[in-house]
Amino acid sequence: MKETQHKNKNTVRKFLFLSFLSVGFVFLLNSCDSRNQKADAEVDERYQQDFEEIYKLIYEDPALAREKSREILDGLVAEDKKPRIKSLKYIGSSYALETKYPEAIKYYNEALGLAEEIEDHFEMGNLNNNLGTIYNEFGNYNSAYIYFITALDQYNLAGNKEKRSGTLNNIGLTYLNLGNFEKALSYFEQALETMEIRDPIMRSTILNNIAICKVNLKEIKEAMEILDRSIELSEQANNQYGLCISYQIKGNFLLAEEKKEEAFIAYQKSLQIAENADLFHQTAVSKTGIARVLLNQNKSDEALKIAEEVMKMADEKNSLVLQTDAHRLLASIYQTKGKFEKSLLHFQKHIEVKEELNNNSVVNQIYDVELNHLNQLNKMQQLELDKKELAIRNKNNLLFFVSSLFLLGLAGLYLAYRNHRNKQKVKLQSTILELTKKKSNAAMEAEIVERKRIGRELHDSLGYLLSLAGLNASVLQKRKDISEEKKAELLNSLMESIDDAFEEVRNISHNLAPSLLSEQGLKGALKSIADRVNQSNKLKMSFETFGLNQKPDGLTENVLYRTIQEIVNNTIKHAEAGELFIQIAQDTNQITLLAEDNGKGFDVNQLKTGSSFGLSHIKSWVENLNGNIHIDSKTGRGTIISILIPKEKTA
Repeated sequence: MKETQHKNKNTVRKFLFLSFLSVGFVFLLNSCDSRNQKADAEVDERYQQDFEEIYKLIYEDPALAREKSREILDGLVAEDKKPRIKSLKYIGSSYALETKYPEAIKYYNEALGLAEEIEDHFEMGNLNNNLGTIYNEFGNYNSAYIYFITALDQYNLAGNKEKRSGTLNNIGLTYLNLGNFEKALSYFEQALETMEIRDPIMRSTILNNIAICKVNLKEIKEAMEILDRSIELSEQANNQYGLCISYQIKGNFLLAEEKKEEAFIAYQKSLQIAENADLFHQTAVSKTGIARVLLNQNKSDEALKIAEEVMKMADEKNSLVLQTDAHRLLASIYQTKGKFEKSLLHFQKHIEVKEELNNNSVVNQIYDVELNHLNQLNKMQQLELDKKELAIRNKNNLLFFVSSLFLLGLAGLYLAYRNHRNKQKVKLQSTILELTKKKSNAAMEAEIVERKRIGRELHDSLGYLLSLAGLNASVLQKRKDISEEKKAELLNSLMESIDDAFEEVRNISHNLAPSLLSEQGLKGALKSIADRVNQSNKLKMSFETFGLNQKPDGLTENVLYRTIQEIVNNTIKHAEAGELFIQIAQDTNQITLLAEDNGKGFDVNQLKTGSSFGLSHIKSWVENLNGNIHIDSKTGRGTIISILIPKEKTA
């Protein structure tokens, strides 16, 4: 019994601490004290008072701060770039504090583009920092760290070292997420040393993070003292958002220490603050904490009622962050009540919503931003071409005027020739630009499709197997009265699910990064594919290779492997073929891939309509290597695919 309680305690500690690691992020905003007067003096004085008010509101009422920022933004003209940057940044931060990260990313990137245009290093530092916090939330720590380092460099260029404290805090949070508490603590302490003493909002945020580190380093008493100092600072500054977060963290600490009544009081205080300040998201988070205390006190009916309220709030705002926590909470409650079917249903919903949050909403939004950025670059290049064309036209006009004084006839012919030649150059550059854009979009589209495919594989197969294993393990843990025969049956089912999960992980890993390709080369990987296909007895696959003693370069080898995978998949799914033959030949100048099946064939003209997605991907891969692909197929006659990839000449 004591061992079970100890395990439950560790589970509560781990889950509650990890669920709140993100609350300490600092979205840097321009305060208007004397240390920032140099930066703020460049902003139009008409909006200075408004921005001071927005800065005070941003943590108390993000929605109202966003509304006031939009009012300023709507009244600006094109020349008002500095107030436009600040308005966009505040709008982004208001969304970030409400965990609406796709909207935050959109406004931050727009503001960053304007800041780079006018070389505003101070705001470039703020915006790089804020983008880094969001990437850190999604677990993309490499990108987040790059953004943070860029922010530190921009603050140095701006001559504003005080703002570095917020970024140092966020780097500390990166290490906190990675579980390196000593390293995280060192960055938090650096942040305190470099920050302004008169900024209680940031100071309380950093103190919260230090408290989390201290708890994980088993220094509980010191952690609680630091957390009380943070609460005192937030109360003095009327920082309702920070105060709410501090009480939530305090509740987490107390619940992990099995101090249930004190934890309940802390969560109640955070709920009261959140409701009074109209902090919708934090209201739901506080209610979730209260429900977990009730569940820990075996008051599952009361916990269920509150959990259903949280789910209703999450659905009302369509908040994926709240939905995933609510489903996880409901799964735990129904498991305690012995309703394992409902528990499994909510656990599966938790996995689905979490996958949508991490892989679809955010990833697709980030790709949209990247595609928009690519389109902006193409537009800028087009403007450069127009500028050059205009300069050429003006030069030609001047030459025509001067030359007409000497030889009107010859000069006219010469200028006509030059003008025609320049137009042809511009037309050629425009054509190249358009082709580059199409290739970039095709490559981006292929990567998005691949990510979605991987997400579906993980959800449909691995997610189900792990859910089933978790359900069996839960029954074994909770039910002490089951027979040995039933226990053996459940253990066998659990081990089968785990074995199936391992096998699925190996299959997915092999498809993503086949080890045979690096160990035995293309020939060995091709043999592996053929062996797996021939095991099914539905399709007989044979192959030949010539000249593969010299290994192709890594990119070409990977493209050939992916192409063969796609051809095999298409043959199995669509061709209804009995035999497939693949030949790869390499000489000093080129690599040739030939694939032939005896299937039902298809109309090649359909490729022009874009209906064959897999063959379109193959075409894009091959063309990126300056190769050519030819497809010979007719309905009822099978298919022959010929691919030729030239080898790069070495000096």
